[in-house]
Amino acid sequence: MKANKMNLIEVKWGGAFTLLELLVVIAIIAILASLLLPVLSAAKKRAAQAACINDLNQLGLGLHMYIDDSSGIFPGMASQHSGFQAADWIYWRTSDAAHPVEKSPIVIAMANASSKLFRCPLDTDDSARIAQADGVNGPYLFSYSLTSYNLTTTVDAAGNSRSADPGMSSVFTGGQNLPFKMAAVRNPSGKIMLAEEVASNNGSDNPTGAAVINDGRWMPQDPDPLTARHAGKADVTFADGHVESETSEFGENITNSEPDL
Repeated sequence: MKANKMNLIEVKWGGAFTLLELLVVIAIIAILASLLLPVLSAAKKRAAQAACINDLNQLGLGLHMYIDDSSGIFPGMASQHSGFQAADWIYWRTSDAAHPVEKSPIVIAMANASSKLFRCPLDTDDSARIAQADGVNGPYLFSYSLTSYNLTTTVDAAGNSRSADPGMSSVFTGGQNLPFKMAAVRNPSGKIMLAEEVASNNGSDNPTGAAVINDGRWMPQDPDPLTARHAGKADVTFADGHVESETSEFGENITNSEPDL
C-alpha cells in the first residue's frame, strides 16, 4: 500500500511544470499580448472612424433636408461672433439652455437627433476648448463645423457698396440678412461642406499646434486646419453629401471649399 502511494506521488510531481517552463509560457503569453494589443487598438480606431463617417453622413443628410425645405438656402454659420441665430445650423452655446444641440435646425427632422451625432468618438479631450472659451457662449464641445467664408464687398451699377456672402453658409447677423444658396456651389462633389477640425493639443489630433475649434464655423482661409486624428486625416462631408477622409493640406487648398471656384 505504501509503495502505491509513493508511485502516485512520483507521478504527480513528475508531471508538474518546472520554474523554467513556467517562465517560458509567461514569456510566450506576453509576446502574444504585445502583438495582439496594437491590432485591437487599430481595430478600435477603425470602428471609431466608421462611426465618425456615419455621423457626418447623417449631418450631411440633415443639411440637405434643411436646404430643400428652405428654398435651397443654407442655414446660418453659428459663429461665436454672431450671437445666437435661430437659423444657425447647430445650437452649440452652453450658456443658452433654451436652445440645446438636439433642437438644431438640421436635426429636427432626423429620428436620431443626439448630441453624439456632432462628435467624433476619437475626439475625447475638452481641456483646450474649455481653456479658450469666452464667458458669453461657453466652449464648443463638438467636432464638426460648417464651411463659411468672410463677407466680401460688391459695387452695384450705381456705385453703391454692398456686402456679399461668398458662402457656404448664410449670414444673419449685425442687421444683415445674406442668404446663400446651394445652387451657387460649383462642383459640389469637390467642395468641403462640413469639416472635422482640430479639437485638442494632442499631437495625433493637432500636429501643427494650431488653435482648436471654437465655434460652428470653418474658415479655410483663416486658416482653421483639419484634424489629423484618423491616421493623419480628417473626415469631411462634401456639398453633394458624400464623406471622405482628407489631409490638412487638402483643406488648406481653397479650391476644395470655396463655392465659386
